[in-house]
Amino acid sequence: MNTHKIVITLLVLFSGKTLFAQSKSSWDITTLGGYEYNYFKSPTEIRTNDIILTESDLISSSIYQDVEVKYRYRYKWDKHRIRFSANPFSRIYYENVDDSYWSLDARANYDYKFSKRTRLFVKTKFVRMNREGLGGDQDVLINPLGYTIYGGTVGVELTPFKNNELTVGGFYNFKNFDAFGARDLQFNEYGVQISSVQSFKVDRLEHEIGITGYVKKRLYDTFNASDVDNINIGERDWDYAKGTLFYTLPFSKNFELRPEFSYYVRIDNSTNRSGFNQLGPGIRAKYDNKKTKIRTSLSYITRNYTDIQARNTDGEIGEKLKYGYTNFEINGAREIGGGFSITGTIYSKIRSTNYTDIDARSFRNYRNQYAGIGVLWEF
Repeated sequence: MNTHKIVITLLVLFSGKTLFAQSKSSWDITTLGGYEYNYFKSPTEIRTNDIILTESDLISSSIYQDVEVKYRYRYKWDKHRIRFSANPFSRIYYENVDDSYWSLDARANYDYKFSKRTRLFVKTKFVRMNREGLGGDQDVLINPLGYTIYGGTVGVELTPFKNNELTVGGFYNFKNFDAFGARDLQFNEYGVQISSVQSFKVDRLEHEIGITGYVKKRLYDTFNASDVDNINIGERDWDYAKGTLFYTLPFSKNFELRPEFSYYVRIDNSTNRSGFNQLGPGIRAKYDNKKTKIRTSLSYITRNYTDIQARNTDGEIGEKLKYGYTNFEINGAREIGGGFSITGTIYSKIRSTNYTDIDARSFRNYRNQYAGIGVLWEF
């Protein structure tokens, strides 16, 4: 009799837990076609072996087709929550099929709610960019385009006082670049991140003022990826710090602006050569109603190197290397029924610099832009 009571009690408890557990999943599939200019971010002029190569020799552009899938899953029970997302993406270039690439971004998050004011979270990620590009043997910017990332973050979300959200966490990432040219490269990084957001209402609209930031150490290892002798190998030890101050300004329930200002610094502990400080303003806008979603961002960032001297073709010009980045992006979707939406995107990144030596393959000006239109299916 007692055994029967125990079995019945366990069944009731298990049924109760099942009833209170919640799970949810969703899928988005997007196909979008457009045109991309200078997708390898090449300069417009280079001299190699006393031959000057111009824009027509260096810059690759093409009509493209994107295929992207977003899967999200959430499972919640008691004070626990598990979330998983996977985002495979591919871009196919019709005019240069061999330059096409794909990527996968997968993330798993767990959090436990201790109380109304405290939540523990654990986040993991895996990112794979499968892109060969031109490698280091071509007469364009030298950079590895393919890579793999593993990473994780552990931290807490707190509500120290009314309408304030404070997040503190420690993170670790490992990034292994695909071998390019004669070199192979990887790095380990670890650090601490923090975010504090204060919200308040004005005329029934919620405003936010916040600051986010991190400090981290990045340790590079470089290897010889070829049979070429005298390839420099070794280690790099760089420290980073970044802070962003922002204000969310709603004009209505559907439209808001978010002006922000960022400051970013890199310290080179290895050679005291590659350090820089970077700063600049930006603004984001968001518009949502029942059928239309629009996201846009605009920023101008200045990067000043602490030791590298700028050059023109005749030599040093008496200035430190400086970059100016002008970034713009807009994404929109308009629902047309049945879970389908018309979607579009415009992207532009322009880098200007005072380093104009036509014999150099690094530190150069470039412009990369694309635009496309397609269909989004949500289910």
